[in-house]
Amino acid sequence: MTFPLPETLESPNPVPDVVIGYLSIRPQSGKTLVDCEHRDLLDVEGFYGTDDDVRDAIRMAEGAGLRVVASSRLGLSVAGPAGALLEITGGEMVTRERLVRTRAGRIEYVTHLDIVGEGQPAQMGVARLASPAAPADALVLERPKAPLAVFPSPIPPAVDRYHLRVPDDVATMLGAAEAHRRGHVGEGVTVAMVDTGQFQHPFFAAHHYNVEPPISMVPGTNPAKDPYGHGTGESANIFAVAPGATLRPYRASNDDGSLVGSMAGFVRAKQESPDVLTNSWSSDYDYPPPRNSGPPVAERALVLEILDAIARNIVVIFAAGNGHFGVEAQVPGVIAAGGVFAGPGLTLQASTYCSGYSSDWFGGVTVPTVSGLVGMAPRAALLALPVSPGCILDRDCAGEAEGEPGDSTTPNDGWALFSGTSAAAPQVAGAAAVLRGFRPGASPAQVATALRESAVDVEAGRCSPRFDHRATRGDDLATGAGLINVSRALDRI
Repeated sequence: MTFPLPETLESPNPVPDVVIGYLSIRPQSGKTLVDCEHRDLLDVEGFYGTDDDVRDAIRMAEGAGLRVVASSRLGLSVAGPAGALLEITGGEMVTRERLVRTRAGRIEYVTHLDIVGEGQPAQMGVARLASPAAPADALVLERPKAPLAVFPSPIPPAVDRYHLRVPDDVATMLGAAEAHRRGHVGEGVTVAMVDTGQFQHPFFAAHHYNVEPPISMVPGTNPAKDPYGHGTGESANIFAVAPGATLRPYRASNDDGSLVGSMAGFVRAKQESPDVLTNSWSSDYDYPPPRNSGPPVAERALVLEILDAIARNIVVIFAAGNGHFGVEAQVPGVIAAGGVFAGPGLTLQASTYCSGYSSDWFGGVTVPTVSGLVGMAPRAALLALPVSPGCILDRDCAGEAEGEPGDSTTPNDGWALFSGTSAAAPQVAGAAAVLRGFRPGASPAQVATALRESAVDVEAGRCSPRFDHRATRGDDLATGAGLINVSRALDRI
């Protein structure tokens, strides 16, 4: 049995610092905006105020601390602090969640403002003025509207170069499709992802994926935006492997798309105890590092936070790096995700885009642990992934660079071809989610062992020229234990 959602709910969201409203001028006809019949609205002239009333309303608004944004014979658009609006109404401002149809046909709760109090009308967002002698007769609060724009397609465009699609191609290549047929989809498992943001791309809604509202770590940034497109695109890899998991995204980027709050995001994500915590970012230092140097002092706090997350039984995954030598992937207990390229004939080889090395800072640690699907240098343009329309990745991937042509998508269609170990990390995170869904008590070490012991061995190719290790039989520094296979990992764990 299903129950319809209530149209309106109390909202936990605070009243914004700046509120936009509309002051209706008291009409010459004596009709009022609140009490008139809807048929009266067709007589627009009956709602005109006098020029004196308009001037008096402007003085009243400005005297209350409001800025007049626009005016007409019918009313004034005003903006200012909630207290200024309440001064002229005598009410109390509250927030409510209202179920409405938004972009791309979605139906969801959207925060609306309301003024309540004695004598105020029952209609949401409308208030009478406190003084009957005021030159305006009502205040109408702005209601959120849905832009009727063309949104990106939930289906990737046809492109004229070799590539893999999410979710089906990735799921098949990683043995996840077989796990799904067996009923293992990561249901009930939360995967946190710290990245550039999470745009509400129709791809996620069309597949009914569960994405929690993003959380912004950089003050003043919009959690609904992903200016770079990286987090949005790479998160699709999680659902390709674990379609039943819940994604908890943390936006750690500023408005330029730069990851300036990654550590804050990691600490916040850890604090909220996800099952899996995936990170497609890395520092970079000289390789080989000075002997007996240890991680830079500036990275030690992050190392401790990562170790603490693992001690809290969180499966922590970091991208091994796209030729980077970073601290994060080397921390003991981290699953470092490297890269394997699956060519047009589905032959496997190490990706020349990916890092691989023995740690000089933590004895016995090798990077990567296991590998996901990654393209080849110079651009690793392998996976068709959803991004924010017109974002940095959408534009860059569509253009020619580094001796390679563009990816055959357009610079504002909301799709781009890219990968890197940034794609491998969420693929591995999806695998970890499936394992945690099957065996909730599995420790991070047990998850890592199951992935390693079930991986498909890769014996061809070399990793990034910076490290230049060859893939060999068994574990190696090019691909770790090899390409993950989710179905086989289920049998192991």
